[in-house]
Amino acid sequence: MFELNYSKINAYNFCNYLYKFLYIDKKYVKHNSKTSFGISIHKALKEYINTRNSLSRFLEVYEENWTNYGYSTGQEMMDYYYKGIDILKRFFEYERKRNAHIVSSEDFFECNISNDFILRGTVDRVDLKDDGSLKIIDYKINIDENNENHIRNNLQLSIYAYGISRKYSKAVSELVYYYVGNLKEFRIEYMGDENLRNYLLDCGEKMKNIILTHKGNCYSCLAKELCQFSDYKRENKNV
Repeated sequence: MFELNYSKINAYNFCNYLYKFLYIDKKYVKHNSKTSFGISIHKALKEYINTRNSLSRFLEVYEENWTNYGYSTGQEMMDYYYKGIDILKRFFEYERKRNAHIVSSEDFFECNISNDFILRGTVDRVDLKDDGSLKIIDYKINIDENNENHIRNNLQLSIYAYGISRKYSKAVSELVYYYVGNLKEFRIEYMGDENLRNYLLDCGEKMKNIILTHKGNCYSCLAKELCQFSDYKRENKNV
């Protein structure tokens, strides 16, 4: 069966050639400061959710799992490192006061959506609400001009809701992007089973048959210096 997941679909939607680069040619891109920092924060959050340890242990886990590649200078890395400490301290105090009923962290699911496609994913966090329904949470770091599109994009959380609701046989009543740097949640509307499934099958057929017609913005792509189809690479070839 052909696997579908949000990362693959997101790459294909951004640029068909990025999808080819990552998932057909099996090539990789280097991390930058933001992606590396995000990995470090997510690792610490996972440990916190699974153990609910003290703040001191929370910060120790952050240091133990610190990802130090992708930074342009040592100073930039240290600036991000201390920014992370501040974010996690505020997150810890905020979550302790809320006392949410957390079901799981990094929760994996898989389910068939047809005879040809299987949907897989891993959800940052699942909470149980007072009415017995589930709340799907995806962590983001900060709200800025580069990730405001997440607020408008309901595909990622709709995929997660579809998979988790089937894994636990429970209704998912709330989908949120949780911006840990701002301690703000943005609720997202679910696409609906039929709309989501039709979208996944249509996109899946194109990916499976390697239909490459859409090219994204090469200048904002992490693979811009590596991809053979990159406008950035071509225009800067002799620079």
